[in-house]
Amino acid sequence: MAGARQIERFLFLVPNSRWFGKRCWMWYAPAVPLLVPVLRRRGYDVAVLEANIDDLTQDQVRARLRAYGPDAVGITNMSLEYWRQAHLCARLAKEEAPESVTIMGGVHPTALPERVLADEHVDFVVLSEGERRLPALLEALRSNTPDLAGIDGLGYRAGGKLRLQPPSEWLEDLDSLPLPDYTLFDWRKVMGTAQAGAAGGMCTKRTPVCATMTSRGCPYRCCFCAGWRTMGRQIRARSPAHVLREIDMLVNEYGVRELVFQDDEMYFDRPRAVAIIEGIKTRNYDLIWKNSNLAAWRMDYELLKLMKESGCYQVVMSPESGSARVLKQIIHKPGSKQHCRDLARWCKELDLELAADFVIGFPGETWDEMRETAAFAEELDADAVKFAVATPFPGTELFELAVKRGLLPADFDFYRDDALGFANPVIETEEFTRQELRMFRCMEWDRINFKTKAKAERYRRINPMSERQLAAFRRDTRRKLGLHFVEQPGGCGSVEPEHG
Repeated sequence: MAGARQIERFLFLVPNSRWFGKRCWMWYAPAVPLLVPVLRRRGYDVAVLEANIDDLTQDQVRARLRAYGPDAVGITNMSLEYWRQAHLCARLAKEEAPESVTIMGGVHPTALPERVLADEHVDFVVLSEGERRLPALLEALRSNTPDLAGIDGLGYRAGGKLRLQPPSEWLEDLDSLPLPDYTLFDWRKVMGTAQAGAAGGMCTKRTPVCATMTSRGCPYRCCFCAGWRTMGRQIRARSPAHVLREIDMLVNEYGVRELVFQDDEMYFDRPRAVAIIEGIKTRNYDLIWKNSNLAAWRMDYELLKLMKESGCYQVVMSPESGSARVLKQIIHKPGSKQHCRDLARWCKELDLELAADFVIGFPGETWDEMRETAAFAEELDADAVKFAVATPFPGTELFELAVKRGLLPADFDFYRDDALGFANPVIETEEFTRQELRMFRCMEWDRINFKTKAKAERYRRINPMSERQLAAFRRDTRRKLGLHFVEQPGGCGSVEPEHG
């Protein structure tokens, strides 16, 4: 790979999640606004081709590729589920800009780099964080004697062989990064659309709305989680001042009125979290906010009270299981059922909305232990509960265990439409079949969330929809055993609301 390449024009390309009849995720790919200012600082001409937000056809993507004429194309998608869309975009880029370098980054190539690089249309994969690795790759390609071997977290082909250089370093000083830049795509479309029926605590109520992270990394070792591969196991935190500077920008430049914090562990450092929350409170913005995930064992009444006073209206916790044995011996998650009970009680006292997420169908889990989980979900009396089926993502302990015990279909492959997605089981044991998991998940979701009219009203409060919409949604969810979409105001079906 000798000789310098002229790389001046860089195009971020986000596939349309609707292609191939898949569910639409009407959100922006989080890496793009973070990487745009990183490349701009280094003098690159940067553009964003957001096929998802703009709902572009393949022909429209082709036309925009030709019009911009990129020297390099960076492709990212919303999740591994959209693998087909990502590879199609790599092919379109090579066909319309044949001299361009194609680079794929994000969760998908980080989880399956060998599979991605089996595609001749993909030249490079950037693993995990891209703020340092992507510029290093571009600068190396612009050199007369490119030294790719010195870049960690990079995958490519050399001499007919695949070379994978695993990530060895993580960004420690997150304050050194520029604030995200949303100006290169139509941010009004996505920020201006409340996420109705979105999964994973992403339902929102006010617009413009935006998401952010105050930290990266998670120290826990839950058997089903692959997040450590993209963010690492060590928590690295932004300072309160840096976080509040971003919030100031979002409110003053984009008019944001709702904020979603998406950290894996925002409250690991209580004084830091308190400083952020107090900063929001003293600014007295017309701003509401929520956590899409928090650890119940980090919470206390005074902290929740401060959150409420600063504009927090909802928290999402993940008890995961009602069985202490499953929680400790199979999932390996800290905390206890009592922590969840306390959090649920405090949320009621403070009038904070509460959503609770559970997972069923683990290897080694019994049918009666799944019944324990349903009973605990009912006991907590959260405003909304969701059940996911244990999904074996690549690189997880859950996947390795399922393979070792022969619990996956003989023709299992991550590149198939039913391999991923928390509503469609692929694991089957002597304790349960895949069909039984589908039925359990769907019927317990309906029984617990709608057992009284008051409960249904609380569900509608946390997942905004009309009574008629909710009735239709419940009916279609039962009839399709959870494999159902909800139309959003933006005009596309969201992820299945009940599964998270």
